[in-house]
Amino acid sequence: MLSSPVWRGTPTLAFCAGLVSGGALTALVLLVAGSLLRAPLPAAVRWAVVAVALGAVLLRETGVWSFPLPENRRLVPDTVFRLGRHLGPLQFGLEMGTGVRTYLPSGLPYVAAVAVALTAPLPAALAAGAGFGLGRALMTTANLRYDPDGGWDGEWLAHGRKLRWLTAAAFIVPLATVALLTSA
Repeated sequence: MLSSPVWRGTPTLAFCAGLVSGGALTALVLLVAGSLLRAPLPAAVRWAVVAVALGAVLLRETGVWSFPLPENRRLVPDTVFRLGRHLGPLQFGLEMGTGVRTYLPSGLPYVAAVAVALTAPLPAALAAGAGFGLGRALMTTANLRYDPDGGWDGEWLAHGRKLRWLTAAAFIVPLATVALLTSA
């Protein structure tokens, strides 16, 4: 579906804009809901909850611990394309960008959601949400431009363990930096 002619030109931009908007919208919802949770908790307790969530997800990512995460394993339906060449991809991207309508291949976005809900100010929350959407846009558009014979998925399967460690490190370093800077 993503390799169809609808993905050439400006519909791709509409899709990516939807991904970024969906991520930012989700971060805003997390921020508002998290404001109720963070009010009675001291900062150290909030960061401890983020650390516990991170530890659990890292154990899951590395195969040490197995547990399901809440997710919707259904894809966004093709019916969104009834809206036309630009609004269809925009809606598709918005729904995929929220992260609640589609499968998430990693548990790290759940840690980001906990961190946003419990610790982030508005600009950081919006940046995290937009970053999630940009990450999904990068993955999707890179997949389309990779070897059309399923090379992207084959590479992921061949190097998945190393890639999980790399993405975990790329997630932990900025999170730890933010935690250190906000606690100082």
